[in-house]
Parts: sequence; structure tokens; C-alpha cells
Amino acid sequence: MRKIDENKKEAISQAVFQLTKEVGLVGLSIAKVAKIAGVSPATIYIYYKDKTDMLGSILIEVKDLLDDGDTEAISQAGENPLAQLKNYLRFMITSWSNNPRETLFMREALENPSEISTEGLAYSMKRAEIIVALYNRLLEAKIIKDYPVDLLLTWSASAISLVLTSHARSGTGPSEKEIDQMIELSVDALILH
Repeated sequence: MRKIDENKKEAISQAVFQLTKEVGLVGLSIAKVAKIAGVSPATIYIYYKDKTDMLGSILIEVKDLLDDGDTEAISQAGENPLAQLKNYLRFMITSWSNNPRETLFMREALENPSEISTEGLAYSMKRAEIIVALYNRLLEAKIIKDYPVDLLLTWSASAISLVLTSHARSGTGPSEKEIDQMIELSVDALILH
């Protein structure tokens, strides 16, 4: 069995991020990734079975990077589910802002699930369980509108994701004021008035 060269594997991931920004996941190919990564296509097949396996594996790494610390962010807010939501949204915005290439990739991956391995998608859903549980607590406490959790999650994350994607594409990041505004708008859209 061949030894994994972490530098080549990282170059492959970085090439995927670059191509995601330039052509999207659908336009990405093993040959294009190999060319940008400076490796042969055969090298990519040492690490991955095919394109969907490669993208699924990278999604798993990206989810770990972006979500690492979400549990702590929620628990730091104590027992108040609304405070937990605000803490989580701040954590998410900060994490996504600090990792713009990975955030663009994740957004593309979740918008194009047919391009991602089943394992990658399943892992992404598993990582979201803590957030689903938070939204369920908010629903049980009758703090937010009684809508399906997937709709609530999508609604609150999509607008933030669009703003951060725009920042990522332009090479900027949100100000603290803009972060506060995104949190306020997201919470206001969800809570019962």
C-alpha cells in the first residue's frame, strides 16, 4: 500500500476549493483538480475512488473544521435556548468568515448533493444533529415559530451564508456590526412576536 503524502492531499483539497470558486462543483473534474494541484490524475485515485468520493471526503474535513467548537459555543450560553441560538449563530458566522474557501465549498456541496458521496452527506447531517436539537428546544419552549426544523435551519443559515459567500468572493469579511445585524435579523425572523 502506498504511503499517503499529506502535502499532495492538501494540494488536492486546495485545488478543489479554487475550482469550486471558479467553476463550481459540477464543472470540477479529476483532471482539472490534478492540473491545479500539480499532481497526476492517477495520484488523486490513490486517495479517492472517484470524484464523488473525493468531494465527500473533503466535505467531511470541511465540516469538522467549520463545526469544531459548536457544542462549546452553545453550552457557553447556559440553559437559555435563545441565548444558545445567538451564541451558535455568532460561532457559525465567525467560523465561516475565518474559512471562506471551505465555506464556499460547503455551500456548493450542500446545493449539489449528487456530486457528493453518500458518506460525506451522511456525515454532514450527523454533524448538524446538535443544531437540530437546539432548534427542537426552541420549538418546545415556544420561542420560535412552529415550522419544520429543516425550514427553520435553512431560513436562518441561508441568508447568513449568502452574505458570507459574497464576502468570501470579494475577499472581505463582515464587521462586528454586520455580524450583530445578521444575528439580529436571523433571530427576529424566527422568534414568535
